[in-house]
Amino acid sequence: MQRRPLLAGLAFAPSAVLAAQLPDFAVLERRVRGRLGFFAIDTGSGRMLGHRADERFAIASTFKILLAARVAHGVEAGRWGWDDTVPLRESERVPHSPTFDRLLPRGRATLAELVQGIVVESDNPGANVLLRHCCESPAGLTAWLHQQGDDVTRLDRWETELNENVPGDLRDTSTPRGFAKSLRHLLLGAGLTRTSQARLWADLQASRTGLKRLRAGVPDSGWRVIDKTGTGARGAVNDVALVFPPHGRPPWVVVALQSDSTATTDDLSTVLADAMRLLVKAWT
Repeated sequence: MQRRPLLAGLAFAPSAVLAAQLPDFAVLERRVRGRLGFFAIDTGSGRMLGHRADERFAIASTFKILLAARVAHGVEAGRWGWDDTVPLRESERVPHSPTFDRLLPRGRATLAELVQGIVVESDNPGANVLLRHCCESPAGLTAWLHQQGDDVTRLDRWETELNENVPGDLRDTSTPRGFAKSLRHLLLGAGLTRTSQARLWADLQASRTGLKRLRAGVPDSGWRVIDKTGTGARGAVNDVALVFPPHGRPPWVVVALQSDSTATTDDLSTVLADAMRLLVKAWT
């Protein structure tokens, strides 16, 4: 088991200094008797910090930002447009459907509306509709991620079965490192155009599901955090984010995934906030 965090990009530092700077994420794990996977990338300096960075965790609804990126990529390629509409059917409703329920009486929704719904409100049936329309299946999203260079992250099932998080089940999982690299590529790198990235950034900013998670761990309003949460069974209380330090410094990519705890969602959300505090302390 990976018990100690890793810190890359500072190989020149004396080992004693490195040890003093390393956050002890295991303390947070012991508090809730679970696993915490964490990986952060400072896109300015290139330094990286992780704990259980290559262990697999159920991703739950954090996959929705990757699905949103897939839709945006298809728009850029001319396969479909943001204003294209798809039908909505009562039979497609699954639990947690705030956007879907608002749009269902109309019988149709635009791709823009559905993407906004899955990112801002984490709408489940909307995610299933987009998976069918833009990926054909969850496996189609996995195949697209492979094309983008991510051979770790996988989606195998639909909402809401993908939140099951059975021990040892590799379906619907990723690693903190793998997910962070995809976020960097898609939301900050060459994976999407700046226009598409700006659209997804705005949707992430508008979401309020993560106010008690990574966002709660930054020191003050000079910091900006835009994120997508995910919550599943057996302590899968997750958050993935872009973190913008003050004074115009380059953003950080932060992925925090949890599992195996019986603690409450509130307690596990506090773990994520405290993990963010440890990162800020280590890097500032």
